[in-house]
Amino acid sequence: MKRNVMHIFSAIGIAFVLIVLPISIAVAAQEEVGVSHQGTATVKAIDADKDIVKLVHGPILSLNWPAMTMNFKIKDHALIQGIRVDDTVTFTFIRSNGDYVVTDLKPASQ
Repeated sequence: MKRNVMHIFSAIGIAFVLIVLPISIAVAAQEEVGVSHQGTATVKAIDADKDIVKLVHGPILSLNWPAMTMNFKIKDHALIQGIRVDDTVTFTFIRSNGDYVVTDLKPASQ
């Protein structure tokens, strides 16, 4: 009986290594390459001193995210020029060093 349990745990460990580990490596590789994602959002706050924008965004299909509110870092301070709280915007972002960083931000009407 003990031997069967050990075989089962060994099989689970091997399955984990063969299935989960490659997925984790692929996700990490995407972050390093800077895979971009797009969305539409409403601006809820702008902290120009910290280059952070708070967005209420719709679903981000490429990440399988539901709609939510979150803070994003801004890659370039110029991106928030002319953007106001309550504006509807389209945005592109990447994950870099553990942060979500907006690389493009435009009023949705453009």
